[in-house]
Amino acid sequence: MPASQSVALPLRGQFRSLYTSLKRARLLERTPVIFCEGDSWFSTPLAMNLLDWIVSPAPEDEERGIPLLGQGGLFFRAEHSGDHASRNEDHPKRSMFVPENIEDIIGWYGRFEFDLILLSAGGNDFVDQFLKRTFAGQQNLSAEAAFQRVLDTGKYEKVRQAYALFVQAALAARPNAPILAHSYDYPQLIGRPGALTPGNIGVAALLKKSVGPWIGPHINAIVHADPAKTPDERRRFGRMLIDGFEKHVLRELKHDARFAGRFDYVDLRGTLSAESQWFDEMHPSEAGFHALATKFRSAIIAKLPLAKR
Repeated sequence: MPASQSVALPLRGQFRSLYTSLKRARLLERTPVIFCEGDSWFSTPLAMNLLDWIVSPAPEDEERGIPLLGQGGLFFRAEHSGDHASRNEDHPKRSMFVPENIEDIIGWYGRFEFDLILLSAGGNDFVDQFLKRTFAGQQNLSAEAAFQRVLDTGKYEKVRQAYALFVQAALAARPNAPILAHSYDYPQLIGRPGALTPGNIGVAALLKKSVGPWIGPHINAIVHADPAKTPDERRRFGRMLIDGFEKHVLRELKHDARFAGRFDYVDLRGTLSAESQWFDEMHPSEAGFHALATKFRSAIIAKLPLAKR
C-alpha cells in the first residue's frame, strides 16, 4: 500500500501551498499531480462519486491492497454539479469549455507540473432544457426518430468542438500531460427522481425532497406501438444518447490528429446493468460509482509517469 494518502483540494490557494511544500521536500518526483474538471459524476455530494472513490478508496480496497496512485496523489478539483461542456445558454456561468473559462483555468493550470487531466463533461448538455426544446410539439416518435432529431440539432458537434477547444489549450500549456475523459453508462431509471433522505444526505433532505428527473418528463413524444413497451422504448433512446456521445464526441476526439494521442477516454458503458446500482436517472448509487471507479482507476494509473504509478 502507498505510504501516503491522496489529497484533494478545491481552492487554488490551498493547492498552491501544498504543491509548493511537496516541491520543496522533493516529493513531487513520486507524487501524481492531477487536475480535475467536470460535472456531477465528479462532484455529486449524494454519495461517494466517481472521483471520490479514486481519491479515497473504500476500506475493503485498502485491505486488499488495491493500488491508489503511486505514493498517493495531489488532486486539484474544479468540478461543479450541473455544468455543461459547451455553452449553457440558460445558465452561462455553468459552462466549462468556453473561451472565458478556459483562459482563466488553463492560465493557472500551466503554472504547475500537472501529470494528468481528468475530465467528466457532456452529460448535462443532452438533458433537461435541451430535450424539452428538441421535442416540443412532437408526438408518436420511435427511439430512432427521436435520436435523429438529436443528431439534427448539431449538439454533438457543439460539444465536441467545446471539448477540442479545451484540449487544445491544455496541450498548448503542457504538451506532455495526457487528458483522460470517460463515457457515461446507460441510464436505467428513466423518469424516476432520486429520493433524498436524512440517511443519504443528512438534514439537507428535509429542505429538498428529490433531485431530477431530467430526461423522462421531456421525452413523452417517444412511444411504442405497444403501450406496454413504451418504457423500454424510452430507455432505448437513453442508450442511443450515450452511444452517440461516445461515437460523435469522445471517439472522434481520441482520433483527432491535432491531439497526437494525448486525449483518451475510458468507456464505462455497460458496467452498471442493475437498477439498484443507480440513484436516479443520471447518477449511479455509491456502489455503482465504486464499480465505475475500479475501471477508471486502472486507466488513470496507466497514464501516469512510470515513477508515479
